[in-house]
Amino acid sequence: MCSSEVYLLPLNDDGSPQVSGEYIYIAPKTRDPVTIRFTIEGTSSICRHGSLWVNIPEKGQQFQRHNFREFKCVRLLPPRDTCGNDGGRLGG
Repeated sequence: MCSSEVYLLPLNDDGSPQVSGEYIYIAPKTRDPVTIRFTIEGTSSICRHGSLWVNIPEKGQQFQRHNFREFKCVRLLPPRDTCGNDGGRLGG
């Protein structure tokens, strides 16, 4: 199922939301899933050793405010060119 609600959340180099306050609250308009897209600078340390921590429960589990799950950030580089350069880009 595709989400019709999409939120864009820019992140600072330390991984914190680039918004005022220390956390964000998203109140869905419907019971359908929402999509959250994160943007980070390509030179950010989060690109090399980052993790996304969320307190969104796995499907079928109860919400627990202080229980977090980790999603490791994976840096994707395009194939190297014939000179061995990868251009330092993220993405595929």
